Amino acid sequence: MKNLADHDSFVDGVPHETFAQMRAQAPLHWTEAFGGQKGFWSLTRYADIMAAQKDPNTFSSAQGIRIEDQSHDEYLARRTFQETDPPEHTVTRRAVNPVFAKPVVAQFEPLIRKLAHDIVAEALDHAEFDAVDKIAKRLPMLMLGRILGVSDADLDWLVERGDALIGNTDPDFTDTVIDKVDTDAYRMMPFRSPAGVELYDYADDCPSSWFLGPMAV
Repeated sequence: MKNLADHDSFVDGVPHETFAQMRAQAPLHWTEAFGGQKGFWSLTRYADIMAAQKDPNTFSSAQGIRIEDQSHDEYLARRTFQETDPPEHTVTRRAVNPVFAKPVVAQFEPLIRKLAHDIVAEALDHAEFDAVDKIAKRLPMLMLGRILGVSDADLDWLVERGDALIGNTDPDFTDTVIDKVDTDAYRMMPFRSPAGVELYDYADDCPSSWFLGPMAV
């Protein structure tokens, strides 16, 4: 059984054999602390996961969801919508749900289709290409750019910084790998990453009309 706390266990992909063994033999599985990360429990059976999701009093997200030791100040500084429980979580969802209603989303369909057509046509101009880089990553990137009013020239950089932020344990995405490099200077930043500082600075330099575009129509 592979150690789920060791990032090297995922180098060749998701260790499905390990998860299958856990579901069969230890559906509630404890992984010991490793590489500076604290230990954690894994629920691996669907019914158990669904039951835990519906019981925030026992399985709270409001105490933090990171597999790392955080001070209370770090938790508060890096807290996101995901790190809330009902009723706060429910109130926030009700506030944002109208923006994602079907009639609102439907108005973007022509733009999405046009972007998808152009992206695929551009990719097919190459004899060989990486489908993730040339197609899969570009559509959401360009779509978000249109919604937010961001220059197309900035989009590749934004995706690169976003990958570095979220992929903070992967040397393919960041030079500041969280369990290999001292990241204490960024402990108040999202994902304990310097990319968070760069993205905040970028947002500060952008016009406040970012969120007053198509989504407000």
